[in-house]
Amino acid sequence: MLSDTYPPVNRGGAGEVASLVADGLALRGHEVCVVTSGRDADRESARDTGGRGNAGVSVRRIRTPVPAIARRHLSILNPVAVAGVWRVAREFRPDAVHVHNVHERLSFASLAVARGGGSRTLPVILTAHDYLLFCLTKFLCSRGDVGFTATPNQCVHCTTMRRVPGRNLLVHSLVKRHVTSLACISHAQARAMACNGFADVPTTVVHNGLDGSTCVSKASDGEAFRLRLGLDSRPIVLFGGRASGAKGGDQLARAMVRAIKRVPCQLVVLGDRPEYFVTLRAIADDAGLQADALHDGGWLDQDGLREAHGAAAVCAIPSVYPDPFNLMTLRAMLHGRPVVGTCHGATPELVVDGETGLIADPWDADAFGDALADILLDPDRARLMGEAGRTRGMSMFTLGRQIDSYARLLGDKGHLSEPPHYPKPEGGAG
Repeated sequence: MLSDTYPPVNRGGAGEVASLVADGLALRGHEVCVVTSGRDADRESARDTGGRGNAGVSVRRIRTPVPAIARRHLSILNPVAVAGVWRVAREFRPDAVHVHNVHERLSFASLAVARGGGSRTLPVILTAHDYLLFCLTKFLCSRGDVGFTATPNQCVHCTTMRRVPGRNLLVHSLVKRHVTSLACISHAQARAMACNGFADVPTTVVHNGLDGSTCVSKASDGEAFRLRLGLDSRPIVLFGGRASGAKGGDQLARAMVRAIKRVPCQLVVLGDRPEYFVTLRAIADDAGLQADALHDGGWLDQDGLREAHGAAAVCAIPSVYPDPFNLMTLRAMLHGRPVVGTCHGATPELVVDGETGLIADPWDADAFGDALADILLDPDRARLMGEAGRTRGMSMFTLGRQIDSYARLLGDKGHLSEPPHYPKPEGGAG
């Protein structure tokens, strides 16, 4: 398994997903070797898995310096990383390869050597966690339209791609030659990938999953969270993850102004980017959001997330681009919390409008704010939505189902029931 980031050195969903899948495959009897970046060169290390891991997973951390000036070129070919991947693969001699994000440190060229000289028929699965296979700015220019065909000449955000001529052609060539199956984490992402050069790569949709048994909050958890942050009794709107403008934080601050006009409430922002919270505070001030209605919850571990969801009255997922799969959406559902989610990307695949939450356009701050207020003003409806969301999450987006799908793609036909097959989407649907 290749992944730029991996716990405990990790601040993103892709690394968390890689860890959960690695542990799940190991628990089923597979020997898993993870190659990732790190400060210590080529050192095999035991991983602090917080009790989730097992002896079937080993981790090799390759020191992969990436100077900022060469970052975009090294994302295609990082000689140090590729040499490290080659050495580990020659030693480990894998029967299958599962690649997660490699666009930052291990580089796309690692696809060519991950087999370690093995058979060209070896299964190589590439999970696309975002849109960086064809867009350096994660498709932000789309404003949510997954039918948009991105090219540097059309998009002001992507003009930096000109610094690496032929970048997308190189990535596509590496993927087509060395990947046997492209795994997209949602149908929305699969449509965007097909519209942007990857329609000729065999594609399967494998939704992310979580272990619902770890997502159970009690009233005492919520009380502890309020006490730790010094929050009053007003209902809490929870927003978190890799908090940024792309995730809709700017629009959510404006939407909160509308929501507060209808019902007293407060917004808690979770994440590891304190510099963004400063920007968000300025946007909130300009929008007229009261200072005591916006709180920085910081980066939380699993226990902290349990407490935060125990305190939340509703969770907001306001991504303004076609977010391929926001784990915070699923985590909120499994914690039994209603969700007000974006109409863009994969969120409507998770949240059933009017049943497990509400879907709204974050570009329309008033409409998004009204959706938040509608839920906050009807606690009984909110409770029923939360219960329905947990039921849906436990039946459709489980970690076991996700691992079943990956095990099948990696050539293991002997486990549990066959996962559903999602055909490759057609054309440029919006």
